[in-house]
Amino acid sequence: MTRFADLHLHTYHSDGTRSPREVVDLAREHGLEIIAISDHDNIAAYFEIKPYADEHGVTLIPATELSCAYEGVDVHILAYAFDPHDPRIDATLHRFRDARHRRGYEMVERLNALGYDISAERVDQLAGGGAMGRPHVARALVERGHVASVEEAFKRFLGPGKPGYVDKARFSISEALALIHGTHGLLSIAHPSHYPNKEQTVMDLLDAGIDAVEVFHPDVPDDDRQRFTEIAKSCGRFVTGGSDDHGATKAVETIGTIRVPEELIEKILERS
Repeated sequence: MTRFADLHLHTYHSDGTRSPREVVDLAREHGLEIIAISDHDNIAAYFEIKPYADEHGVTLIPATELSCAYEGVDVHILAYAFDPHDPRIDATLHRFRDARHRRGYEMVERLNALGYDISAERVDQLAGGGAMGRPHVARALVERGHVASVEEAFKRFLGPGKPGYVDKARFSISEALALIHGTHGLLSIAHPSHYPNKEQTVMDLLDAGIDAVEVFHPDVPDDDRQRFTEIAKSCGRFVTGGSDDHGATKAVETIGTIRVPEELIEKILERS
């Protein structure tokens, strides 16, 4: 019997709202037996929930989502099936989480200077010790009544060019390849429809050594899915997929909307 996977899930260890246990339980409810919790620059959820997932028959793949710079564009790359115990993984992700925290504090300072009274301590609490990001600052703005929603916070304050925005540290593509391939993992281009000049970007990243493309994603329309699948095949690469579920940070629950047959991700499963 075919098992199904969702390889793009977030928890409160980055910018999601669910606990790792809630993610595993919801995955089981939706008939998903293979998952990857791909928190940003963070694999804490993997260590927290791996025994629980094993006990409940859910295959948990080590994963994280890396923000990378490619020709001036912020490209997200999903890393899978690396050795989570390799000290290179811990040291590198720790460095990027520290940079995320410094960025978060700077955004708070900018907003404070504009008269918006949110605290760094509260943003820290919302991040829950995980990888701090703009959604945590946005949620603090919502709590204080400065905006009605996270979406409004991004539009008014936290998007590029807005008064509270601070650019973030990013991996180069070569750094991501060296880290993840060096720890026996694989890399996939996340939500490829998001990027300008998307077809050329995907081809260039695959040519650079990225292993796969996330063609199954709520933001990848059918025509893009078909084209990206063709590109991956022509480059000798494979395809992945995931719901990109963040819990309550999004208006629509996405977990369960993407079901990737296990035969499409055999290369990942072989290394997990």
